[in-house]
This record gives sequence, C-alpha cells and structure tokens, in this order.
Amino acid sequence: MPVFIVGFARSGTTLCQRLVSSQLGLPTLPETHFFERLDKYHPKDRYLSPQGARGLLHELSELLPIDLANYRDLLAMDPVRIRDLFLRLVAEQLGSRTLALRGRWLEKTPLHAFFAPRIGRMFSRAQFICMVRHPELAFASRRELNEPGKGWGEPWRPIEVLCKEWGDLMAVMRAFDKAQPGRVLYVRLEDLSARPRRELNRIARFLDLPADDAQGEVDEGALLQPFETWKADALKPADRDIALRTGRTQLDAYDRWRVQTLLAPELKAFRYHDPQLQPPTMDPLHRKLIESIDWYMNPRY
Repeated sequence: MPVFIVGFARSGTTLCQRLVSSQLGLPTLPETHFFERLDKYHPKDRYLSPQGARGLLHELSELLPIDLANYRDLLAMDPVRIRDLFLRLVAEQLGSRTLALRGRWLEKTPLHAFFAPRIGRMFSRAQFICMVRHPELAFASRRELNEPGKGWGEPWRPIEVLCKEWGDLMAVMRAFDKAQPGRVLYVRLEDLSARPRRELNRIARFLDLPADDAQGEVDEGALLQPFETWKADALKPADRDIALRTGRTQLDAYDRWRVQTLLAPELKAFRYHDPQLQPPTMDPLHRKLIESIDWYMNPRY
C-alpha cells in the first residue's frame, strides 16, 4: 500500500519524508514526478500508448536512474497499463518488485497533490500526507529560489499567482478528502519541526503503524538514503526552527496583506490567520488595479 507525501513546494515534504522513513521504517524512493508529467503523453483512461510510455520514461530518466531493459515486457504491450508502468518504476528505484507490488513504501513528489483523485482511483488503499506551511513563509522560500545559485532558479511571479497555486492545491486535497474520508492527513511544518515526536505519533496512527507515545525528541541521524542531495540542507540535522527560517524578508507589506486576504478561509482553518494585519496605504489607481486583478483571476468570470 503506497503512501504519498504531497504539498506546496517548500512546505517541508522532504523533512517529512526523511522522518517518516527513518523513524517509522518505511522504504522510500526519490521524487518520481510520474503523475506530474503523465498528461503530456495523452493517457486514455488507465492506459498509455507504447510510444507515450517510452516518452514518459525518457523524460523521467533525466531525474531518475532508469534502465529501459527493465520495462521491455511492458513496452511490448499495446496499450500499456499506467498502474503497471508506475509500479515498475517504483520497483526499479526500490530495488525490489516484490516490495513495490506487495509491500508498503513512501513516495514524495509535492505536486502529486493535484493528481490525488487519479492516484486514489489507481491505488484504492493509498494514503496521503499533505504537508502545510504558512503560505507567507512558503512563498518567501520560493522567492529565494530566484537568487543565483539557489534552488532550481524559479522565475519571479506575482504574489497573486503564488496564492492561486497554493489555493488550488489545497482545494484539490480538500475535495479529495471530502470524497474519500480517512485517506488524507494534514501536517503543519511548524508542528513537525517543533514537536517531531508528537507529529510522528500522529502519522504512525494514521498509517496504522506502531506509535511511540513517549513525547521525547527523535534521534536525528543521517538520511537512510541521501536523496535530493542537490538541496543544500538535505543532509543536515533537522532544525526545530526550520519552519520559520528565511523569514518574511522576501515579502513586503503588500504581499503579506494579499496573502491574508486572498487565502483567508484556508489560513483560518490551519491557524495562520492574522486579523491584526492592516492593508498598506494605496492610492485609488492601485486599488483599481487590484480590483481588476481579482476580477480577472476569479473563476466565476
């Protein structure tokens, strides 16, 4: 039975993967990006053409060690079953087909949140851990990726675009959670970094794994498997202040106010709402511009 860790990028999915794997003993694998890249190869229901399957594997081979010889029997079929292709990819990364098919393992690709309904249909017993971080801090961390030598060099985007992506991701997870109760657990990065043992106990109970009810701190060892070593902090000991680092220096007063207004319902649900935050002073022209942006981005129009 697979367990998927998902969430908005820079929200602690790597830390969660590390702790769940090392402390709860679940084998894990690198980010596959499988479902994130699947649609461009024109899947039909639960199947791909052999050409589409080859194209997808070729694209993913830029991120993962993939040997097409391990897929020869699957690629000889027409069409190729998507579930079988994904499980073969998992097996190759874990080094065991038996474990991939019959065992329990952990996959972490943050934006697989957008594909939770498809994954849930494909794996009827799959569970999801959705990491959540205060959007202001997640967005500030994303803005840091614009700086030379950091992250993947993501281009600068307006705060409204980041808010929409965060809101859309949470909306998909909320809808899936409502349709499939009991399959999603939300974990705030602030809680996981400050009280890892307590949160790991919550995760263990959700996954029906043995839980250590002691409230002591976890032993921060090295990663079981050093995935994502391209991240500068991937192999350092977990920092209890990690959720608050990078601060809000990448966001100005306007950005913070927009986050609080555009995402108000979700911020309240996750205890991030700041009712004391006041809008910055703006002249009538800027207020009209903001109203125009909101009208343009509102899906009702």
